[in-house]
Amino acid sequence: MAGETISLQLVTPERLLEEAEAAMVVLPGVEGDFGAMPQHAPVISALRPGIVSVYGSAGESEEYVVTGGFAEVTPDKVVVLAEEAVSRAEFSRARLEERIEGLERAGDVGRVSALRELARQLT
Repeated sequence: MAGETISLQLVTPERLLEEAEAAMVVLPGVEGDFGAMPQHAPVISALRPGIVSVYGSAGESEEYVVTGGFAEVTPDKVVVLAEEAVSRAEFSRARLEERIEGLERAGDVGRVSALRELARQLT
């Protein structure tokens, strides 16, 4: 299996954020983080707010902050349908705090808690 990759598509409602080949993709599943590599068993998982880590064959990595969504993993592909996503380098703590405040006003306690945990991870 050396040298094999798995295709990644990271999609938001606005655009295709990333399309790449990866040695491994680590996803923030609702029941815990999990890695997807070539020949992974098919799975569909809801995602909690967290970090999607994409590892290349040469050891390089990229990270993306997602606020939730779904992931479909097949033996040769990972498709992430994210509510919102941004590269970690472009992440804005102020924007996340605005989102948390809006959810607090709406009374969405569960989402507020999940986003506060994400804010702690990114500090």
